[in-house]
Amino acid sequence: MVITDKGKSDSDKMPEVSPAEAKVLKFLTELKKDTLPISEANIEVEGLNEREISSAISWLEKKELINVQKTEHHTFLLTEEGRKFIKEGLPEERAFQLSEKNKGTTPSEIMKQLGSKDGKIAIAQLAKLGIKPSQGIIDVSRGIGNIEEIFIRRKSFLAGLPESAISDPDTLEHFKKREDIIAEKKRTERTVAPTDLGMRLSKVVTTEDVVSEVTPEILQNESWKGRNFRRYDLNAPVERINSAVYHPITFLIEKVRRIFLDMGFTEMTGHYVEYAGWNMDSLFIPQDHPARDMQDTFYLDSDREIPFEDSEAMKIFRKVHENGIEGYSGWGYRWKEEIAREKVLRTHTTVSTIRYLYKHKESPQAAFSVEKVFRHESVDWKHLAELHQIEGTYYAKDANLSTLFWLMKEFYGRLGFHDLKFIPSYYPYTEPSLDVVVNINGKEMELGGSGVFRPEVTRPLGLKEPVVAWGLGLERLAMIYYGFEDIRDIYRTDIDWLRKFPLRF
Repeated sequence: MVITDKGKSDSDKMPEVSPAEAKVLKFLTELKKDTLPISEANIEVEGLNEREISSAISWLEKKELINVQKTEHHTFLLTEEGRKFIKEGLPEERAFQLSEKNKGTTPSEIMKQLGSKDGKIAIAQLAKLGIKPSQGIIDVSRGIGNIEEIFIRRKSFLAGLPESAISDPDTLEHFKKREDIIAEKKRTERTVAPTDLGMRLSKVVTTEDVVSEVTPEILQNESWKGRNFRRYDLNAPVERINSAVYHPITFLIEKVRRIFLDMGFTEMTGHYVEYAGWNMDSLFIPQDHPARDMQDTFYLDSDREIPFEDSEAMKIFRKVHENGIEGYSGWGYRWKEEIAREKVLRTHTTVSTIRYLYKHKESPQAAFSVEKVFRHESVDWKHLAELHQIEGTYYAKDANLSTLFWLMKEFYGRLGFHDLKFIPSYYPYTEPSLDVVVNINGKEMELGGSGVFRPEVTRPLGLKEPVVAWGLGLERLAMIYYGFEDIRDIYRTDIDWLRKFPLRF
């Protein structure tokens, strides 16, 4: 509401403003012209906090009483990886020193001394500096210029952040191209100045207190007497309030669930923590398979028993691995129960499929799940350590390769993928095995795997009919669905960023 010095409404000539807006407008119009525009951060109004000032500015801009200019500021900060490099030295610097000390070294020795991740970085960065392996030897004497000065400059840059990002743009560009060393933070600054309309309004508006809400207290103590009441215009524009919406990942999960449920599938659930026996052995994966390595799997150091363990199932796994089944040989090694009882974070949801069918042996069965799995991965633009896996399985007398093709075409078609290819592949628990490749804008991309479960997996558990299954990573699907180039963007928590997605079924 606009309250003139005469105490009456001037709303027929000027926009209405709230007391907070009037205070901010008064502050701006009383400033000297050479101080305008002024940063929002420098606006101080008695009785108003930072949030109230920000809200008043937004409303004054909407009412064309002030002009607002927005400037985006970029700040570059060190990540945990960057701090490690300052403390221990850059990988390329450490590899350089190793080669210098030993009068030459090998890539394998660098990988051994620095570790796989830092070793690969070091070899790649040295190659860019002109130091490439020659006959299997990395000789630092063949580098270009004074390489040690380059290392000093790079470390000084990291130690000087965020200021050095401005003074050394060339090194900034270098580190922007390297992963997980510096992080970019964006901040938007608003500078404001009153418009001519705002200047005119400030001459008649008053910041005196008005009654904006009639409460029992002001009626009882009669403090309302002699005060002005705020008028409300029901046709005035109001700030949009965004209601709760699905997160992009939750939206996709619900979309996939609806597809499966509409196809007549039953949803199954599993457990984050599994015995290796269920996670690996049940799928006829031998106990010395590379997939069991600490490099690929999260193992849990705990003596706590898992209540859903089935000792009879363990006996079945032992028999199959050691001796196989009729018509099929096993692995022929001595199966160890202590290995099968190791606890892991499940590496796939196929374990849920096997347990579900073990408990539901009557056919036909059509089941699915969309749940989290865990992989001991180095997180980068295309890998996550914690992700979702979409699982679909069909157990019936008529389950065969043709059935699998039809089910996958139907499922992927409902997701919007109609140009599919099925390429022979290998999985230790299916035969035949297939990868599903889709054509997106002329480019082929692998989305998931599929196959017919091997008899060594199904028959020992009492499953008399064939079982087909397929699956894909939900996050990889999300990258295509939302157009992401970095899989980590899927889990951003920026509200404005999340609101831009039209999450409608």
